[in-house]
Amino acid sequence: MVARAYCNKILRLSGATQDLPKSMICNVHGVNPKFLEVGERIAAERESGQQSFSKGAYFLGKMVWAKGYRELIDLFAKHKSDLEGFKLDIYGNGEDSHEVQSTAKKLNLNLNFHKGRDHADDSLHGYKVFINPSISDVLCTATAEALAMGKFVVCADHPSNDFFQSFPNCLTYKTSEDFVAKVKEAMTRNPQPLTPEQRYNLSWEAATQRFMEHSELDKVLNNNNSDCSSSTECANSTDKKMMRKSASLPNMSDVVDGGLAFAHYCLTGNELFRLSTGAIPGTLNYNKQHSLDLHLLPPQVQNPIYGW
Repeated sequence: MVARAYCNKILRLSGATQDLPKSMICNVHGVNPKFLEVGERIAAERESGQQSFSKGAYFLGKMVWAKGYRELIDLFAKHKSDLEGFKLDIYGNGEDSHEVQSTAKKLNLNLNFHKGRDHADDSLHGYKVFINPSISDVLCTATAEALAMGKFVVCADHPSNDFFQSFPNCLTYKTSEDFVAKVKEAMTRNPQPLTPEQRYNLSWEAATQRFMEHSELDKVLNNNNSDCSSSTECANSTDKKMMRKSASLPNMSDVVDGGLAFAHYCLTGNELFRLSTGAIPGTLNYNKQHSLDLHLLPPQVQNPIYGW
């Protein structure tokens, strides 16, 4: 109801988010330029014959079960014999650190735990494979950063990873057996260098461009900034636009959305209705202390009818 009433368009980072009215999927997130610079440097080193990746695989993330650690432990426990000799370095801190590490130790898994660090840290540049089994993310920033640095990424075939599947270095799996196959494939191959187009798609410039296009703000700005050869033409153009707007009738969808907005405004402004739905008493309008803390006008000024 709120989405229809107050939003013209909703952009969802991935299909892992809730499907709302007037929504569409568009990744409007980019990576820090320093990760792209690392990728370019590694590609240059490989072209000159240097060994860029001296380490194997790693996982990086806040150490809580919901961040993929449950899936990671389960995969390694189930395929312990298939992954014999394969070691994974894990970097992260979190409230579940002790429990995660004790579980891995109890199952005797080849997981080496390290303190958390920034993904751009020099010590992580030498890893060739980033493993991320998490399916709780909307869009994993670490996955995008690993791809930008020219690494292989092994991740689940999940809506949150749809954007990354267009990159050749992204290896997705559907089953636990497929996970083992993708890990072995990544460890025996070298990742492909990113093309200029792929690097651009991971940048904030591309993310901003996607946002402008899918939100259609570029059309609004282009219409407002259209050049006129004379002031008379600009005035005539403005008059024509106003005439078109006044002559056009709202469609049924706009009428319904307006009705929903009015109903929401009336209901949320009624204290009895708010209390019946679980609202805290006295929170409809801010009080004097809030106005002082937030440097706002006093409540008596904002609500003159009820405040005096």
